[in-house]
Amino acid sequence: MLDSVPFLIASYAAMSAGMSLAVRKVSPTMGPRLRHLFAGAAPLAVLFAIRLEGGPSTTLDGMDLFGAGGLLALGVATSSLVGRFLPTRKAGEGQLPAR
Repeated sequence: MLDSVPFLIASYAAMSAGMSLAVRKVSPTMGPRLRHLFAGAAPLAVLFAIRLEGGPSTTLDGMDLFGAGGLLALGVATSSLVGRFLPTRKAGEGQLPAR
């Protein structure tokens, strides 16, 4: 599954976009910079867990870390792109009016 680079890039971008939309919905008071950083970095935990799960050792090679940096940049860029099309709501929007 991780041997296919286009699949890995596409799934990472999809996870970042989904995480950005979820954080936007759940926590509208979070600023866009923190949201993009979180949405870009959170899928790395899944990727590293899959990478480290099957091996007898818990070491990561330099190329793994280099690739992780590239995926982090892709995730932040994807989250920023999603944020341009669906901007962050204000904290009061979406709440029912008080009587």
